[in-house]
Amino acid sequence: MASEVLKKGGEVTSEVWGETRGFDFEGMRFGVKAWRASASGARKGGALSAPIVLVHGFAQQASTWDKVALSLSRAGVECFAFELAGHGKSARPTVGDVPGREAFDLDFQAQALLAFCEVVTHVAGRLPVLVGYSMGGRIALQAARLVADDLRDGGQIDRIALRSSAAFAPCGRSGRLDVAGGGQRDTAANAARVSAAVPFSALVLESAGLGPVDNAAREALRERNFAWAARVRGEGVSAFMSWWAGLPLFESQRNLPVDQRERLRAGRFANDAESLALSFEQAGAHQMPLRCESIRALCELSRRGVPVSYLAGRLDAKYCKVLADLRADSHDAVSCRAVPCAGHNIHLEQPEAFGAILEEVVESCTPEPAAP
Repeated sequence: MASEVLKKGGEVTSEVWGETRGFDFEGMRFGVKAWRASASGARKGGALSAPIVLVHGFAQQASTWDKVALSLSRAGVECFAFELAGHGKSARPTVGDVPGREAFDLDFQAQALLAFCEVVTHVAGRLPVLVGYSMGGRIALQAARLVADDLRDGGQIDRIALRSSAAFAPCGRSGRLDVAGGGQRDTAANAARVSAAVPFSALVLESAGLGPVDNAAREALRERNFAWAARVRGEGVSAFMSWWAGLPLFESQRNLPVDQRERLRAGRFANDAESLALSFEQAGAHQMPLRCESIRALCELSRRGVPVSYLAGRLDAKYCKVLADLRADSHDAVSCRAVPCAGHNIHLEQPEAFGAILEEVVESCTPEPAAP
């Protein structure tokens, strides 16, 4: 059923599904998962809602979005989760795949994410809302910075041409989508989407760092991240993730129901040490631009009419401080919101509130249907 739904694109009338598939970018396979919109939640007048691209955090998989994505899909919003290098169904160096160290690079993953947003536009017919949590927010922010840099240079994004008319339908036996494949849809609408200066309609950052304040802070972050990489390589995943879950950052998650905590634990333990270590080394916070550059990029997007939102849980003191400083330094160009009764992972701890916020963002990016 799922593959048939994929081939039909937007023709689904009642089925809501989620299946992990593959997306190939310059030889690297990234896992993706999609939830089709339910017809019962379709907008009045038949207007297409902006889809959502979701990017998970460190040691997570696409399934972390299941509850939120299923609710949104039932409300008529298509959701597509993008799995980071070495996570979920993405290629891993210890399971027979041979992704090089560069596949974990912050810039490479950001470029892959931009290409994926273009593919989602091709599939869903509208520019997506881009949502990134924690490490996923770091990748999304880097993608935003690449876009903002191109805009300031007076150019347009020209990263990957969309040439696949099969969208997420399997290509051969691999079940992968290779964006360098054949079969481009030669229509004016798709050409306009491919050349769009910004390949997403809005950006939402959830509990994401904004980069080091200076080079001294960058070096401190580099030392910490390389120490964590050595620790996970030396201790193994089980011992490391048990320690990781005990960090003060995740204290509020200890109040989650037992079944949720068990699923969270199982997801963390499903990772492999080398992928986690490479994520620390190649895509850690020390690899980010300086904080002032990140804020400049977010303000540039806002100035160009791309709404930017930053969310933090009120129980997360560290990222509430990030939020407060961003609100002040962006001069309200970025919409900043603290979510009650949530810690670092808002979409896990308060999925209804998080989903409602995303629905608001989608609504703001979806035009009203034309009058009859």
